[in-house]
Amino acid sequence: MPLAAEQRRKKVSATLSPDLIQRVTDYQREAGLSSFSAALEELLWRQIMEEKARDYYLSISAEEREEQGAWTRFATEQFFKVNREE
Repeated sequence: MPLAAEQRRKKVSATLSPDLIQRVTDYQREAGLSSFSAALEELLWRQIMEEKARDYYLSISAEEREEQGAWTRFATEQFFKVNREE
């Protein structure tokens, strides 16, 4: 979350379904966040970042996606090799 956003917070009011309120409350507790607002804001930022990542991967060519996949597989293999040695 951008630091500037912390400095310019504005209070808003929203009507949410009980199920959604429960999900955000559960997330707040699991994440150890101090308030419902903090949990909701973190979930919204996560959604924004996921959309940006999705948009990026949809914008690159199949060749670039394959290269990214190869690097991901390589990094994962190296991670497990290093952690098995410890």
